[in-house]
Amino acid sequence: MVAVLLAALSLLLLPGSHAFVHPVMQSSAVVTSTTSLSALPEFNPFLLADGLSAATRYGGSGFDNDVFADPAVTSALSTLRTFFIVLTAAAFGLTALAYITAAFIVPKAAEQLENDAKRLRPGLWEEYEAKLEDNQTMANRPDLLQELGNIMQPIITAEYERQAEEKFGPKAGAKKEDGGVIDVEVEDK
Repeated sequence: MVAVLLAALSLLLLPGSHAFVHPVMQSSAVVTSTTSLSALPEFNPFLLADGLSAATRYGGSGFDNDVFADPAVTSALSTLRTFFIVLTAAAFGLTALAYITAAFIVPKAAEQLENDAKRLRPGLWEEYEAKLEDNQTMANRPDLLQELGNIMQPIITAEYERQAEEKFGPKAGAKKEDGGVIDVEVEDK
């Protein structure tokens, strides 16, 4: 009931407000621009006027007085373009690095770790393979690969040092217990 009264009151106060409103043609006596922009809809006249004033300030009326002739604008646009080129190149570079790491390096590292684990600690690789779910490999589970790598690192290092002592003698494989000092003789010329 109140809504009907408000609608009737608005019709009395605003005689031109009904369902079939004809557009009111307004004419402007002052022409503000020399260009023909009447075909463009004016969604926001402030932005359009702002753009026109910026264009006239930079002398955008012709090609010989272009906005890009200003060195400050050219420098800023060049810097912005360079920034986005570097940003895009960095994104592609990181994507390529992640792909190469996931597709080639991690599977090779898992294969080498498998060989070392089976050679130096039989049964350890199978223990970690039992932790995998169906359709998973060690290359797909970097957490297990890292954990197994942390276990195998001192074992692999000790094996490498043992092989170096066998090949080059006891002085070649300097140990941390000895202070890590390697004796070197320097000959004077």
